[in-house]
Amino acid sequence: MAPGHPWQLGLGLIAWSVWFVVVYGGLSVGCAVAPPAPESRQFNILNGMLLLLTLVLVLWLVGAARTCARAARRPADVGAGADAAATARFIAHAAAWLHGIAAGAAVFVGLPLLALWPCV
Repeated sequence: MAPGHPWQLGLGLIAWSVWFVVVYGGLSVGCAVAPPAPESRQFNILNGMLLLLTLVLVLWLVGAARTCARAARRPADVGAGADAAATARFIAHAAAWLHGIAAGAAVFVGLPLLALWPCV
């Protein structure tokens, strides 16, 4: 999808909210079906899988933010499509910030996976 497409404004936060539901839903199901041994503490397969999912999301969001930021820095066109180009640059700039905020939120919410036993 083009960095200046209006869907970019909600895409990062939608991806974050889907990730949030999947991570905590998966955590609950994993703890109910096959809880890891307490001796493994935070180093277990359940936390590892959730951490991997978090890492994939954060890398995707950072890449999307970077792509949108580069598109926002492109020089403005002059001529017939100048207004459309300015709108696309604004959307790309706002989307870069929103993707970055979603990436920061994923890191913040995912940090307990590094320190806590999942089935407390």
